[in-house]
Amino acid sequence: MSVALSPEEVGAKIVEWYSCIIARSVEQSIQLKEEVDGMIDQMEPNDRMLSYYSLVAFRHHIMMNQVGKGGKDPHAMQQASVAENSMDHLLKYLYFFVSGQNEFMNERYRSAIRLFRKAERLLENVEDKAERADFHYYMGSSLYRISQYPYAASHIEEALEAFKRLGFTERVVFCQVILGGIYSETGEHKKASLLFKEAMLAAGNHSTAKVIALRALGLNAVRQKNYRSAKRYFEEALSVKELGNHILGAKSEHDLANTLYRLNLPEEAAPHLKKAYTGAHYFDNHEYKAKCLATTGLYVDSDPLLIDKALKDLEDRGMDFEVDEIAEEASAFFEQIGHEDLALKYLKIAYHARQNFFKLGVDQE
Repeated sequence: MSVALSPEEVGAKIVEWYSCIIARSVEQSIQLKEEVDGMIDQMEPNDRMLSYYSLVAFRHHIMMNQVGKGGKDPHAMQQASVAENSMDHLLKYLYFFVSGQNEFMNERYRSAIRLFRKAERLLENVEDKAERADFHYYMGSSLYRISQYPYAASHIEEALEAFKRLGFTERVVFCQVILGGIYSETGEHKKASLLFKEAMLAAGNHSTAKVIALRALGLNAVRQKNYRSAKRYFEEALSVKELGNHILGAKSEHDLANTLYRLNLPEEAAPHLKKAYTGAHYFDNHEYKAKCLATTGLYVDSDPLLIDKALKDLEDRGMDFEVDEIAEEASAFFEQIGHEDLALKYLKIAYHARQNFFKLGVDQE
C-alpha cells in the first residue's frame, strides 16, 4: 500500500520546479514537471496545493511556448483560474501574474499591465527574490511595448540587478536588450549599440539570448539607416540553427527581407519575406503579420491599402512605436518616388503615433 505524500512535500518540489521556470532551465523544468505530476497523483487531498500546481503548470506552459517547444492548450488558463477567488494572497498574486503573462504572450500589452497592477498590490506577499524579479521583468517589458519608457526602464533595471545577483545569465541579457531598445527607440543609438554588444558577450552559449541581441543590433542599425550592417546582423541571427522553428526566426526573416528591399535587392528579399509571412501566421504573431503586410504593400504590390491595414492592426494593439516606424518608412518611400500626397499622409500618421508616446497610462485611445 503506497503512502500518501503530504502537501508540504509536494509544495517544496513545486517551488523547485517554479525556480527552474524563472531561470529558464528548460530541460530541468521538464524533468521536475514530470516528478511533480507523479507526486500530485499521490498527494493527500489539498485544494490550495492543487491551485498552486495549476498556476505553476500554466507558467510552465508559457515558458515552453516562449522557447518554441509548446503547443496550444485552450484549457490551460481555465485550469489556472481556480485561484482567482482564493483568499490566499500568494495564490491570488500568482493568478494575476500568470494571467498577465498570458495576455503579454498574446500581444495584449495594455490588458497585461492591468493584470500586473493587480498582482503588484499583492507583491508584498512574495518573498522569493527571483519571483519578484520576474514580476518586474514582465511589467517592464509590457510598458516598453506601449512606449512607456521611463516606467519600463525603472522595472527592467530592478529586474536586471536581481537577475545579476541570482546568476540568471539569459534573463540578464533579456533585460539589457530591453534597456538598449529604449535607448535605440529614443535616438541614443551609440548607447544602445554598446549595451547590445555587452549583451552579446554575456549571452555566451545561450542561443535565444544571442539571437535576441543580434536582432537588437540589426534593428538599431536600421534606425541609423546603416542597412549593410543590419543585413549582417540579421543573417547571423538566422544562422543560429537551434532557433529554426521559433518565432525569432520568423521575425529575423522579415527584418532581413525589409532590409534587403531598402537596399534595392528585391529578388534576394522575396524568399525571406515569404518565410516570414508563413512563420508569422504559424505562430499567430500579430505584430509581424502586420509588418509583413506593410512590407508587401510598400515594396511588392505598391498598395497603400495593405499599409493602412497593417498600421490599423498595430494601432489597435497600442504599438505606437511600430506605427511610427512603418509610417515614417512609407513616407520616405513615397517621397522618393514622387507621391507627395502619400508621403504627407504617412508623415502625419507617424507624427500622431509619436505624440502618443507622451500619454501616460494604458487606457488612452
